[in-house]
Amino acid sequence: MEIRIKVHLVANLLKQTMECLMLPSISVVIPFYHAEAFFDETYQSIKQQTIQPQEIIVVNDGCGAKALDFLSQYDDIKVIDFEENKGVSTARNAGAKAATSTWIAFLDADDMWIPTKLEVQLAFLEEHPHFSACHTGVTTFDKTGDLSTFVNKPFDLTIVDLLESMQVTPPSLLITKAALEAVNYFDQKIRCSEDHELSIRLVQQGFRIGFINQALTKVRRMDHGNISSNGRTILIGHCQLLKKHWHAFRQHKGLTSKYIYKTLMTAGGKSRSLERKILFTLGKIMTLVNSNLK
Repeated sequence: MEIRIKVHLVANLLKQTMECLMLPSISVVIPFYHAEAFFDETYQSIKQQTIQPQEIIVVNDGCGAKALDFLSQYDDIKVIDFEENKGVSTARNAGAKAATSTWIAFLDADDMWIPTKLEVQLAFLEEHPHFSACHTGVTTFDKTGDLSTFVNKPFDLTIVDLLESMQVTPPSLLITKAALEAVNYFDQKIRCSEDHELSIRLVQQGFRIGFINQALTKVRRMDHGNISSNGRTILIGHCQLLKKHWHAFRQHKGLTSKYIYKTLMTAGGKSRSLERKILFTLGKIMTLVNSNLK
């Protein structure tokens, strides 16, 4: 009787091991820039995943020895060290190129995942194998709690969807390394809107991006120096994207003015004093000329 029980336990263990080996491998890539106050929450949200990634790669983006010493307490992460700050696109690219897994999940050093995030994404991709990537709904939060939830996005992104608005937030994205390699990763010249620009190139080159309408990603909003909290940087990044994809915008009537209007209003909302007034005024003038922008 005891032998039978042991055989049964061994058989179950072998089955579970084989199932784990058959799961697609995932590398998590995290750009790190002075995020000591938030990183442990980010790290713990990875360790709480119901399906564990194969590796966690953290790119220390020019924060020096102090950051390296801080990161050394996490003995199961791989650290890539930049001696000087090179920006989030370069950091993500370095991590993605070093990744050894089939799939890459990006996560910022101050954001978090719901525990089932990776499991739900892998199940979705197994059900919809024509997608090369998928992203999830997002909840923004600050020290007071949750702020907004975004789960109403297109199921299968088109170029029109992307020219109208930014759709994919990197911490929500799971993508094949092969797709990233094919489009030559993030554009390192773009310091903001790099995620939006990458999505455009992916769809243009035939890689399909699916959406899971569950808020499985939590994005921090605390104006603590992250790129998306800087109005001027947003304005510059959006202009770079518009210039790079100008011909695509011009092929779809009305999308250029809509994008410029959204840029002015978004950057204005993240700016202060005179800059804020100028950007909002320009946006207001655009609505007087084109009432469809309201």
